[in-house]
Amino acid sequence: MPLLDSQQVSILITTYNRKKELIFTLNTLRDVISPDGIYIWDDASTDGTFEYISKEFPEINMFQNTENKGLIANRNHLMQAVTTEYVISLDDDANFLNPKELKKAVSFMRENCNCAVLSFRLFWDLNKPASQNTSEEVYQTGNFLGGAHLMRKKAWDNCIKSYPEWYHFYGEEDFASMKLFKAGQSVFYFPKVLLHHRVSLRSRKKSAENTRLRTKWALQAAWSNYLIFYPKQKAWFKIMYSIKEQVRLKFLKGDFSILRTLGSAGIALIQNRHYRKKLDLRFSNEELQTYLSLPQAPVFWKPE
Repeated sequence: MPLLDSQQVSILITTYNRKKELIFTLNTLRDVISPDGIYIWDDASTDGTFEYISKEFPEINMFQNTENKGLIANRNHLMQAVTTEYVISLDDDANFLNPKELKKAVSFMRENCNCAVLSFRLFWDLNKPASQNTSEEVYQTGNFLGGAHLMRKKAWDNCIKSYPEWYHFYGEEDFASMKLFKAGQSVFYFPKVLLHHRVSLRSRKKSAENTRLRTKWALQAAWSNYLIFYPKQKAWFKIMYSIKEQVRLKFLKGDFSILRTLGSAGIALIQNRHYRKKLDLRFSNEELQTYLSLPQAPVFWKPE
């Protein structure tokens, strides 16, 4: 019998041209949840992902875009498609190493009604960690990891409602976390659940073009979050400081392409200003100070 009840919990996965990785992930979920509790949104893959999964895993809820819309748009689609009390967001190249701990995560949510999201422990490498043990405890954070968390669906429906699709690839978790904080709801780091993100960070960093694009969208999203949530003066101070740090850490060390990346991020920020004008979510100085005092959820866990 699966560990999770698919009438109460759903697992959401977005994917694009990673059929092999997705199949591996789905096979690891056989004892975790029944197929009808899995929702996959294929972002117009060209490697036969949709056709293969639809045939080999017919009970899975499978959707497909006719054109590529991006990770954040697909997460919005998935959140709108499910009706379960809880949802787990999972990357297509990640799997649970201790899935039995998921029951503890759901129990924690039930016992803590003010908890909107649990961010899980994540290990990045092509190989499994040498040890899964950790001395870390559960604690409140100011953010969560997009591809490794458990969310209360009511928190989405009543507070978050949608991720900003104009962010493209980064920043949506911080956007959601700040909305939740402003609404008086909490996010926690829950290290009891460990995921293996089967990624070679070294290989990812070798692609200069990919790195520039990721940096562009990361900067644009971070700057947008400052302008949406921070008091105006502090928002622009953070943006200027961010630019100065990019120049110091990259341009002055020979990465002259960072100037073009900064320019592209700035243009994107201007182009998307009409989206920001529709949002009235600015913190007071006191709210911002309290929010910034919260620790960040760890992105890269390493064995002790």
